[in-house]
Amino acid sequence: MTTGLIIRVLCLLLFLPFSLWAEDQQPSELLLQRIQFSDTARESGTAAIPFSIASPVMHTSFQATSFAPPTTSTRLKDLVPDSERPQTKGLGANSTWLKGQLTAEGEVANNATNDAGLTSRIDQRDDGAKRMVRMALTGTNGPVRYGINYRSAGKAFFNSPDQTVREMWAEWGLGIAKLRSSSGQTWNNVDLEPNRPRIQQDVSRIGIALVKPAWPELSLTYARSALASSYIPAGMTAQRSQSNSMEAALAYTGLSWNARLSSSYILTNDEMRGGAQSTTFAQTLVASYRPLNTLTFAPTFSYRTETQSWSGAKIQTPMASVSLLYKQSQRLLVSAMGGYTSTKSSDGLIETESIVGRGMFAFHLNPIYGHPTTLSLEASYTNTTNRTVAGVDTEDLSGLVRILVAAL
Repeated sequence: MTTGLIIRVLCLLLFLPFSLWAEDQQPSELLLQRIQFSDTARESGTAAIPFSIASPVMHTSFQATSFAPPTTSTRLKDLVPDSERPQTKGLGANSTWLKGQLTAEGEVANNATNDAGLTSRIDQRDDGAKRMVRMALTGTNGPVRYGINYRSAGKAFFNSPDQTVREMWAEWGLGIAKLRSSSGQTWNNVDLEPNRPRIQQDVSRIGIALVKPAWPELSLTYARSALASSYIPAGMTAQRSQSNSMEAALAYTGLSWNARLSSSYILTNDEMRGGAQSTTFAQTLVASYRPLNTLTFAPTFSYRTETQSWSGAKIQTPMASVSLLYKQSQRLLVSAMGGYTSTKSSDGLIETESIVGRGMFAFHLNPIYGHPTTLSLEASYTNTTNRTVAGVDTEDLSGLVRILVAAL
């Protein structure tokens, strides 16, 4: 019921200016003469997408959308051919009004395959758990920009499932300063399953950034959030907390490198523990360096400490990673990534270490029957050590040879 209402509202937003302009013109034939359709709009079936409709006050376009979740593992037993990976398909629309001052977009998508990547013989478009609805409205008025965003996906949807997000925001340019404010909500358990609770988080942010060409960018952001659980099944514990955070960041973009250094302070009150507090400090450095047109390094460093008032424990989490991308030509590509993460608590209850590494060598071969062909050699290594719980350490080394023939 809710999804159907959202789709009707979306269609109304996309075509409302079109109908209003028509009412202002006495001869309806004049309006029809000034509307331009793309050639594909005169076709029927799937061949009619994409197509667009244009008039003096608005332009609306429609296009088919698709998504395949990225592969998160290189272990041979976890991989499947690209043709058998889970996929989603949908229809997206974009409408621009008043010479670009107002833009609306929306999308409705469903799973096109089952979890095994096989096309289902049953029409699942009425299954809300496998559907996603998204819409956004953005406006511009001089130095002010504003908008609203909405997205809801069922628990079985392949891309960011079981989550509803809605947000409204505004941005105001004041010379070199830019003021931005936003307020939104996020919750899970979209379908309200009775055997698990719904966790909702309300977040409000306000920030200011000083931006000037060739200068470093300085930003300061304050956020306040509240987390609460509802529809709690019997036997489960409720969750309720509030947090306040402040982040300061300094970013710079040069000709061959860019970097961003940020520092955050987060104070969280757990209302289920009588308002007990936890204090978190986090520092993060993200950079990218390109000494040659063919070579890029991207290091990342972070250090996070959390102190819990109810236990007195201090949890430290350092992390470091670096990635390398070398593209010698259109035919040769080499990439590598390595990372280290450690988590340790002062009370000895937590002490884990993780080392990951991944590399790929890809070479474009001569076309096969006119189709571009790529040969890639890939390897992955993962080592996780838990020093407080015996028998849960893991180590994995995997290799993969992949031949990809495009459009085959």
